[in-house]
Amino acid sequence: MDGKEIAMEMIRGNLSDSYKELPKYFYMLEHTNPGTVSKLHKLEDGCFLYAYVSLYASIKGWEHCRPIMVVDGSFLKAAYKGTILTACIQDGAGKILPLAYAIVDSENNKS
Repeated sequence: MDGKEIAMEMIRGNLSDSYKELPKYFYMLEHTNPGTVSKLHKLEDGCFLYAYVSLYASIKGWEHCRPIMVVDGSFLKAAYKGTILTACIQDGAGKILPLAYAIVDSENNKS
């Protein structure tokens, strides 16, 4: 590790430890936003595999939007590789509303 990486770890903490906090984060997300849907899938050894989030406000907003959904993916290029998938909808005024997002290992049928 170089000096910059050491400094960033001191400020932000260890990246791999952040994944251990996801169950708490999803619990609080659902607790403070009733109706929110979140799913976390881990491997048998407890390592992160997939995560899915759809906020209640977005779910409720779907009722007032056009019945068209756009799904897109983008590669994550940090220390932990993967893909972020987003599902977006458009309201009557033409504004884009994020409906859900997921973090997966790659775009495939299983994920």
